[in-house]
Amino acid sequence: MTSERIVEILDKAAEILSRYPLCDYCLGRQFSSLCRGARNDEKGKAIKLMLTMRSLLKHREAGEVDEAIRAVAATGFNPAIKTLQAVGGELPDVKKCHICRGALDRSRFQEAAEKVAEELREYEFRNFLVGARVPADIREIEDSLRAQFSIDTGEDIKADITREVGRIIQGRFNVPVEYHNPDIAIVVDIFSGQHEIQINPLFIKGFYRKLERNIPQTPWYCRDCWGRGCEKCNYTGKEYPESVSELIGDPALKIFEALSYKFHGVGREDVDATVIGTGRPFILELKYPRKRLVDLSKLEKEVNEYAAGKVEISNLSYSSRKELRALKSLSPIASKTYEALVEFDGEVDDEKLRMIEEEFRDLFVEQQTPRRVLKRRADKIRQKKLYYIEAEKIDGRTVKFRIKTQGGLYVKELIDGDEGRTRPNISEALGRRPLKIDLTVIEVEAPGVEA
Repeated sequence: MTSERIVEILDKAAEILSRYPLCDYCLGRQFSSLCRGARNDEKGKAIKLMLTMRSLLKHREAGEVDEAIRAVAATGFNPAIKTLQAVGGELPDVKKCHICRGALDRSRFQEAAEKVAEELREYEFRNFLVGARVPADIREIEDSLRAQFSIDTGEDIKADITREVGRIIQGRFNVPVEYHNPDIAIVVDIFSGQHEIQINPLFIKGFYRKLERNIPQTPWYCRDCWGRGCEKCNYTGKEYPESVSELIGDPALKIFEALSYKFHGVGREDVDATVIGTGRPFILELKYPRKRLVDLSKLEKEVNEYAAGKVEISNLSYSSRKELRALKSLSPIASKTYEALVEFDGEVDDEKLRMIEEEFRDLFVEQQTPRRVLKRRADKIRQKKLYYIEAEKIDGRTVKFRIKTQGGLYVKELIDGDEGRTRPNISEALGRRPLKIDLTVIEVEAPGVEA
């Protein structure tokens, strides 16, 4: 930086201070981009010190007290006050900062950070982020000042606050700042002395196997009372006493000391279907967890013991909101392989079974929303891919089918036809009506998701 440029900066700083008293932070912030590795209050002090020294030199040369030193002293800058006293100058009244009104001060930052830190001691976290709330009128004052003096070297006032408070918190807990996906986000208001702490959700992904039938994936409200509790549901408010999400989420809630959770699966199986093989991918979202640094083998063990052979989980790892979004987008394109044990109302023709294996391959099934889900699904026709059907005759009336489909195809309706709402269908091709269908999910294949 040239000497002319330095003089220009000092002249501009003197002009600003002659009109408006600024604290060290607010003065230094106007020239923040001109120096790295120093705090804005250090920059402000350096500028004030240079103005004080320059004023003293002028006094020695001309014998007059420079007005610049009076302006610096009016900000409460002690070296300027002492120097002004030494040369016999009249001391001005000390005024509050024109921009922050005295709020930006190391002791205030320390106090705010200590309050936050005391609350944070209750939580485990690997990283954090500090944000700041600044009154609109203060931002307007600074914007007006910059426009008036053509300042293009400053930074946002929020940067002062977040950097100072963040530095103290980082020193207390020895964890890094994370700008994109922090475990904990803190918003401080230096001006009111208030703060908010946002505990971001914790995400855990894995696979579940459902080993018993008649367990829904998520809680199913009673059809009569819709959760209020009645005689039919024994006042539980639920159609089924437990669900996959509860068998997994309840133990996790205790281990991570979270307030609540939300269960996300790649699709869902029928309540009377089982899930075996590698299992169905899921992500558990734990809200407001106090603990985050848990060995997930402990969670796996606790869940599998709690579920007592009804549900098993495996391949657990920590996840993220980004992976959750990806998981949700995979559900419509994931392929599912099922095993269906079907008892028909009469003898099944072997030739027709072979025909189904040959013709029900790599085709699209047109499926109008099944009658059984019309209350919760829009009534429309969907096209879903059927990859193949393999058939093994168990006895004259019983067949075991292995069926691979695109996600979202209702397999029971592929078998029974749903009174013609699904075409083609196995029942129509065989000329037989199914009396009983036992469905098992044996594999869920989603791109990028591996067991």
